[in-house]
Amino acid sequence: MKDPCDHYTLDLIGGVKKKPGRKPLGVRAMTDAERKRRSRALRRARFQELSMSVELSRDAQKALDKMVEWWGVSKKEAINRALVIACQSQTGRTGELF
Repeated sequence: MKDPCDHYTLDLIGGVKKKPGRKPLGVRAMTDAERKRRSRALRRARFQELSMSVELSRDAQKALDKMVEWWGVSKKEAINRALVIACQSQTGRTGELF
């Protein structure tokens, strides 16, 4: 039996049981199809937020191809490295780049 003055200990007999799992986002739990639709929409939004389309000049394309060849990485990674190097050289921070 629980002491009426004890406000810290939970009532072990007759306590309220919680439902298992996460709480629903709306009034009721989503169906599998609704959950997957929401997941795909979130993934699509994240991808569009992070992706970028750029047109390069011929000289820039040649330079990118040389960087890919030198570093032995993908075009995406070569662009990322070149941008970080350019930013670090502008801010005056040098040192180990990769």
